[in-house]
Order: sequence, then structure tokens, then C-alpha cells
Amino acid sequence: MGSPDTARPRGSLWARLVDAFHGRDTAAPAPPAVPPAVPFNSLEWRVDPDTETWWHLPPPSPAGMQEVQVCAPDGYDFARLVWKVCEPCRLGLVLKIRVTEPWQRHGYGSRMVRFALRGRDGYAWTTTPQSDDGRAFFPAIAATAGVDLPPGRHVCEHMEARGLKLPGPARPLDPPPQ
Repeated sequence: MGSPDTARPRGSLWARLVDAFHGRDTAAPAPPAVPPAVPFNSLEWRVDPDTETWWHLPPPSPAGMQEVQVCAPDGYDFARLVWKVCEPCRLGLVLKIRVTEPWQRHGYGSRMVRFALRGRDGYAWTTTPQSDDGRAFFPAIAATAGVDLPPGRHVCEHMEARGLKLPGPARPLDPPPQ
């Protein structure tokens, strides 16, 4: 029996759903995570900062969901942060953070979180339940950023309001400082 990728054709509904879940373009074959000459567990390889692109998908409404994505030249988003902020209630919620394995521990997660925190001194922040990596990451970034980021999804009525919930159209973003 083959692996899940070889057991089902790329064009199958299942493959397209899995690709969509992982944020991959289903019309094109999935790009390799790392160049073939570099071992997957190598921490030496990452995207050249001159060729990576940063995108901000702003909230469609106040207290709506927003994202930051960092993409390789082929368009693969190897780092993503999704969060909500309510200005009147001074609340912030980190919904999801992902940095793909070869790009981990190169500062992408920290830079994305600092972007979300920027200009929001005194806000109460929480996160959704955390993975093992998150339980190590969030206390470390909290210590350097001077803000608590505990698990425990705390939201207000503005964040829970019905209506358009997906982020707006992507806008280019200058990379946040390291």
C-alpha cells in the first residue's frame, strides 16, 4: 500500500481538500518544501530575504480575522499568522500560527506576532489551545515582547459578531524587523 500522496491521484477531491486545508494551490502541483539537495531537517536553508514576500490580509470588519503570510518565490506560504483584535475592548486573540519545518527557528513566528502586537500596548491577549511547539514558543515571545499570551481563547461580543469573517484581500507588506 502506498503513501496517501501516491494512493490517490493529485486531482482527486480528497487531494484537493487536503491541499486547500494546508493552503496550497490545488491547480498546481505541490512545490517541494526544500530543494532536493538539502536534507529536510537542515536548519541552514531558508528563503533568501530578497525573494520572500510578506502579505497582510486585513480584517474585513472591526474585530474581524486578519492574517500575515510569508511566501517563497513560488507562492508557497511557509509562515502564517491568523489573529483578531478588538480595539474598543482592547482584546487580542491569536487563532493560528504556522511556520513550516525548514523555516522554523529563523524568527518568522516572532516577527509575525510582533507585527500583530504593534501599537497595542495594554491589550489583553490570549491564544487558542497550543501545540507542544506553541507551549514553548508563546512564553518565549511573551517574555521578549513584554506581553502575556496564555492559552484560553478570550473573546468579546465584537469578535463573535456574525457577518464576514474571512480576511480581506492581500496587500504587500514590508517585512517586519528581525
